[in-house]
Amino acid sequence: MFSPFKLVTEIISVGFQIVFLYGLAIILSIAFIAYMILSTTPRDKNVYTKPTTSNSTKEVCYAIAGCKVNPDTGRLIK
Repeated sequence: MFSPFKLVTEIISVGFQIVFLYGLAIILSIAFIAYMILSTTPRDKNVYTKPTTSNSTKEVCYAIAGCKVNPDTGRLIK
């Protein structure tokens, strides 16, 4: 026979099943999006640095004809 109490309990149980499935689908989609964001490899950053300069004083050539420079060290030959 038709029982309104049985109908109400069936509707409530179907409602719980639907809420559970949609909740599971939302949790899985959030987990998938988080996995995709965290699994991407970061791009290489180009870091530009200034070349280091030595602390020694620079030598200046005042000769009109120029000065001889040692090719190995880059210093003036006196």
